[in-house]
Amino acid sequence: MIQTLKGLVLRENLAYDNAKYINILTAERGRLSVRVRGSTKARSYLTAPTQLFSYSEFVIYEGNGRFSLNDANLIENYFFLCRDYTILTLGTYVLNAVEYITNEDQPDSGILRLALNTLWALSHKTDIDPRLIKGTFELRLAALAGFAPNLIGCSGCAKPVDGERMYLNVMEGCLLCQGCMEKKQRNVYVENDIKVDELRRAQIILPLNPATILAMQYAIYAEMSRLYSFTLADELLPEFTNAAEVYLENHIEHRFPVLDMLEF
Repeated sequence: MIQTLKGLVLRENLAYDNAKYINILTAERGRLSVRVRGSTKARSYLTAPTQLFSYSEFVIYEGNGRFSLNDANLIENYFFLCRDYTILTLGTYVLNAVEYITNEDQPDSGILRLALNTLWALSHKTDIDPRLIKGTFELRLAALAGFAPNLIGCSGCAKPVDGERMYLNVMEGCLLCQGCMEKKQRNVYVENDIKVDELRRAQIILPLNPATILAMQYAIYAEMSRLYSFTLADELLPEFTNAAEVYLENHIEHRFPVLDMLEF
């Protein structure tokens, strides 16, 4: 069966005899591994549309559960990512994260659109701090994967977000006010250097400024076309970025090595 799909190249793996395998993320079929012949030859027209960070239209042959590339045309290549080490590292992180969180042959248009919007923002929105883009991407990815935190108000007493600092319970995905946080902490103890509650559930509590919480709400609920159209005070960016990264890592139970290369 031959089909035409638009997809983002997430990974390249060289094979043999001028061939390679690419992982692509498509809206209709999710993540696919596709064999590409001749793309490593000098002057091959398949090189550009099948390289990392390329968003292309692929003509794919499917047989016996395997995919081979018949043809490809480049739609967008985010080459501006290469202008800066930090931007390129963040772009790589975006690819790694969406590859890890998506499934083979499972439609996922939301995560594909998020990845494309994020790569575009990293490439073109030079007026936005990359830390804001990173944190926004992580929170929206968590939401699309089905484990968005509840940031409407305190989960204990329903107190809304106002001018007081609140606390993000990372593992339970909710907010706590000062009083409810202190009440909860009375039932927390240390076991094997990890804070756990009476049910031995790990406890990670992060204090958050109200403005940080509002920014997190925006990252989760804003229209995709307006996702990177907000600002946050410079002094709150470390708090925002740390909360988003810690939340995503603990809910997918994975740490991406590329993050250790960032120089924030």
